[in-house]
Order: sequence, then structure tokens, then C-alpha cells
Amino acid sequence: MSSRTDRRNWVWLPSRLRFRVLGLIDVVALWVVVSALVGAGAWWGLDAYRDSRDYCTENQELRRVDTAAGEECIGVTAEAYAFDPDLADVMGRIEGENKAARKSGKPVVSVAVMMPYTSTTPGAAMSKELIRHALQGAYVAQYGHNHGAATDGTAVQLLFANVGEDLTQWKTVTGELAARRTGKAPLVAAIGFPNSDTATLESVQKGLGQKEVRIPAVSAVLSSREMEHSYLFKVSPSTDQLVDALKRYVIENEVNRKDTFLIADEQDDNYVENLRKVFLEEFGEEYGIRTDDAVGRRIAVYRGSKGSDRGDAQDFRQAVDAMCAAGVKTVFLAGRDADLRPFLETLDYRSPCGWGTDAEPLRILRVSTGRDPVTESSRMRQIAERNHIEIVTAAAVDAPRWVAGSGGDEEVPRLFGDFAASYGQYFSGEETAALNDGYAVMYHDALTAVGTAVAAAQGGQDNPVDHDDVYDALRRGSPSERCVGCVPGASGVFTFVDENIGLDKGARNEAVVGRWPVCKPVPVVTFPKERQDKSPLYRTYQGRGEACPPP
Repeated sequence: MSSRTDRRNWVWLPSRLRFRVLGLIDVVALWVVVSALVGAGAWWGLDAYRDSRDYCTENQELRRVDTAAGEECIGVTAEAYAFDPDLADVMGRIEGENKAARKSGKPVVSVAVMMPYTSTTPGAAMSKELIRHALQGAYVAQYGHNHGAATDGTAVQLLFANVGEDLTQWKTVTGELAARRTGKAPLVAAIGFPNSDTATLESVQKGLGQKEVRIPAVSAVLSSREMEHSYLFKVSPSTDQLVDALKRYVIENEVNRKDTFLIADEQDDNYVENLRKVFLEEFGEEYGIRTDDAVGRRIAVYRGSKGSDRGDAQDFRQAVDAMCAAGVKTVFLAGRDADLRPFLETLDYRSPCGWGTDAEPLRILRVSTGRDPVTESSRMRQIAERNHIEIVTAAAVDAPRWVAGSGGDEEVPRLFGDFAASYGQYFSGEETAALNDGYAVMYHDALTAVGTAVAAAQGGQDNPVDHDDVYDALRRGSPSERCVGCVPGASGVFTFVDENIGLDKGARNEAVVGRWPVCKPVPVVTFPKERQDKSPLYRTYQGRGEACPPP
């Protein structure tokens, strides 16, 4: 027997076993040991597999979650993640700027961009284009802050905070954000919040805005007056203000006020519900839209693109037939941007109705963040022109006009040109109309508002400010002709109003908490022809004792 096969030479074997024949007990004991080792290894491997299966990243910052849209990577991270190939460039730029901020030697604070990062299902909260444009606008603001001369030596790190396509995963995200308020690069605010719905409001009411959390939330595009909370600031004008700008346009520009009609999205959607309510309050019976008239009622409903799956979405046939029978010349559309294109196509299909003339076009009055590139496509232009249709939109951003009039038009925001130049430098591969939807501008302004508050709160300190400091600075603005402390936004210079100021205690308890932008321009734009608005530029809250600086 060779020395290798001689059990007496097996030093790893206990000595008592080297010089005897293995008995049954010895064999069983040996198999138990081997089985335990194999089992432990298998369990460790299975556990490691489960971890890799449950998490999208090695640092476990993004977790795989089953949502209505399918499996999504939910959580908060400062590193670029492949949510969508279209986002690789802008997320890579933000990650690079995050690293540069941490190495800059400046006090660094974190700001979360809280929104969806994928769009794969119909009715998703944001389209792929809007997500990309939003991040691009945030990057322009981040880079401008970190390398600007007026930011009091502070630097901003952006965090990607994915709440899912339908915004429902906010609990996970707000919990992680709350844990990041201290330490290096403490979280001081969150921006984003794209849709006026229950999930958005709850993410502040039950998440960021709780007394034990107190993280200010700055929405880029929310407009519904139902979105009210003391920790929720809005960069966009409210629905009331957008519709008020439309009413001034109707009065000053001789729009037909008799042959009117209201078409409203009937979905359980806070934004469209609020818009329908405001249209009725502003135009209502004075313009012939009576909800209590069961015979000659000039109201029709449709099911919009966002909400329940019951029924046919964006079916305007019944509404358009009712418009035709009523001989409508002015229609108020209480719906989302995505619903305008199918509405125009249905009008075109029913073109024998003879919708308008050169002298008196059929006017569609609506509100929007910007000028939807899909709606203002060449095909939609042809439909509008051959049917004599004019779309009148009160918007937060009028990029085409601002690009054309920069430097010469007094109503063009004076800082828009600098923003557009930076955007063109960083994202030269984007289409010419990329700024038209308004999201890049509004997300830029949301982060600029936070950055302005960070710089104001820093005040020469060596240590970073915290979330309470930023909240106090955000609500401290005071509008005036010089507007010291105002936000230098690309969509106009503005500050925030607290509508409770000046009220007695009882009234204050009953009043909504505003946190809306003061002095924000609201341009009214027309398509397909650009008409000169006879009314002066609408500025939010101007005329209520507020003095506004040039936009």
C-alpha cells in the first residue's frame, strides 16, 4: 500500500481513526460533518444569490420591486444606473459632477431628484423624453451652482430617487432620504414630484413633510391647488393662475364668449379634476357653461390617458359630435397634454362640421407646462390650418418665443438666454425642440431655488447647512422691484409666497398653505399662428400688492 493511500499517514484524520477500521458510528459522524459543510456552503451561495436577485446594485441602494409596470429598481443612489439607455449621457454627467463636488473641498449638500426613471407602460407618470429633459435641466443647474461665483462656496450633489412609473413606491424612497439628512453631504431637499395625484401629496404629507423628517420638497411642474402642504413648494404657477391668464386673454383679444363648450377628462385624476373645477369657476355660467342645464348643457367628458383602464382612452367622438351640434367656437379643454393630439385628430375626422374660419377660428383654450412638441408637429399644424383651429395655451414656459426674442423682448426672462446657451453646450445632440415641453427649464428652476436657499443659509459657515436651514431660506423670500433673495430662474425671477401671512389665527387654520411662486411670468401662446397678445404679461400675484422685478 502506498503512503498516500495508507490511512495511517493521513495527518488530517484524528489519530484514533488512523489505526482502526472505520465503524458505523465513525462513518455517520464523518458524513454529518461533510453534509454540514456542504449545506452551509449551499446556504451561503443561495443567500448571496437572493441578495443579488433582490438588489439591482452591489451596494444594495436600488432594490428590485414588482410594480404595476413590472419589475423596477426602486431606491436612492448618487451613481448612474442603467434605468434606460436614453438616460446614460445625462446620468453619467451628473455622477461625474457629484464626484467633483465631493472632491472640491467645499461644503457639500445632497438634493434628491424624486421622480420616475422609466416609462414603459401607457399612462406612465412621465414619458422617456420628459424624464431625460428633467434630468438635463437639473444638471445645468447643478453645474451652474457648483462652478458659479454667487453660491457662497457650496457644492450640490444630486441623488437619483426612483419612485416608480406610477409614483407609488414613495415610502421606500422617503424613508431612505430621511436617513440621509446627516453625515457627509447631508440631504437638504428633494425636487421633482411631476404629477398632481394622491401618491405625490402623500409622499410629502406622510413622508418628507412629517414633523420628525422636515425635508422641503420643491416641485418643478405641479399646478393643482389640491397639492398643498407647508413643506411642498411649487415652481409652476397654480391652475388658478394659469386659467386667470387665459381669462384675461379671452377678454382682451375678443374671443367668442357665447358659443362655448367644456370638454373634461373624467378620470379620477387630481390634476384634471382641479382644472375642470377652475374652468367652471372662472368661465362657468357667464360663458354659457351651466352644469345644471340637463337639455342644452355645453359639457362633455372623455377618459384620459392616465388612470383607470376601463373604457376606451382618448375617445373624443361623442364630445366632438356634441360640439358640432352646438356650433361651438370656443372650447375649454380640461385634460393633459397627451390628450390634445387625439382630440385634434377627431376634429379633423369631423371636418365637414366647418369648425372655424379665417376671421373666427375654433379656439381651444388649455393650460400646460410648455409647448408640447408632439402637438406642435407638422402634421398637427396641417390639421389646425385646414380646419381653422387655433390652440391657445397658458404656459409656464414659452421656449420657442424666448429663444427667438432673447436680448430684445422685454417679456423674455432675462436669464433664459444663459440657460439655453448652457443647455446647448452640454446637450448638443438633442433636438432643436427639446426645450419646448418646459421640463428642462422647470427642473433647472426647482434646483436653482434650492441652490439659492443653500447659498443664503450658508452665510460663510464652514459646515454644510441642513434641511431645516434650507426650508427656512426657501420661505423667507420677499418680492419687490429689486427682489433681494429671489430665485434667478430661467423661466423668470421669482420667490415663494406663504398665503397664510397676514391672516388671523382662525383664518390661518382654515386657509390652504400656498408655497406658490410670486412674480412668475405666465405667457399665453397660440398655435399654429403666433398672435400678439393684447393683454400685458401676466405675473403671478401681481396686482395684489406685490411689486415684481423685470422677468
